[in-house]
Amino acid sequence: MLVKKLFELASNYKFHFFKIIFFEFIYIIRGYKGNQFYISKNDSMTANIPCPFYFLVRIEKQLKKINFNTFMDLGCGSGRVLDFFNKKFKNKKYIGIDYFEEYCDKCKKVFSKNNNIEIIKSDFTKLDLDTFNVDCIFYNDPVCNENNSIIFLNKVINLMKSNRDIIFILINCSNKIINELDNSKCIDSYYVNKIKGYSIYYFKKQ
Repeated sequence: MLVKKLFELASNYKFHFFKIIFFEFIYIIRGYKGNQFYISKNDSMTANIPCPFYFLVRIEKQLKKINFNTFMDLGCGSGRVLDFFNKKFKNKKYIGIDYFEEYCDKCKKVFSKNNNIEIIKSDFTKLDLDTFNVDCIFYNDPVCNENNSIIFLNKVINLMKSNRDIIFILINCSNKIINELDNSKCIDSYYVNKIKGYSIYYFKKQ
């Protein structure tokens, strides 16, 4: 199953695949964590395929232009995103939420010495995320059903933007999901095909 998934990724990224592999090699050599792949056995959750370092480097450049205090990774998997941004942006709080206990246990071990990183085992679609005082959310398309993603994202955005400005980073989300976001301002977008890529949205407090 994993080998099949890797071949599928190579097919999706096409000419960008070698560039992505190059960045993977560089950052793994540098000691960045969270490089494990998991195939989900839950029909409602997608497989844990970590966001490519190539995307993360580009996203980092945009986040340098915007101030944020608390970063939340919805479906944090093996912790790649938390580890990357924690090394790039100091003095920030990081929260990782994942449905699967195995992922959470591994993340807690990885970040056991990081007092600014909290790992929560939960179904994030059932949490009141506004209570975490988050102002930057990373969403690597962890929910299989597109309609459920649209409902969830709009619910969170509309709730949270009433209290603060919000940065939403969407990874590998389809046009159907992106086009349904209410009152969104896209500040950066990069896609290698119709699905593989990222968009960064900024929602002003209302």
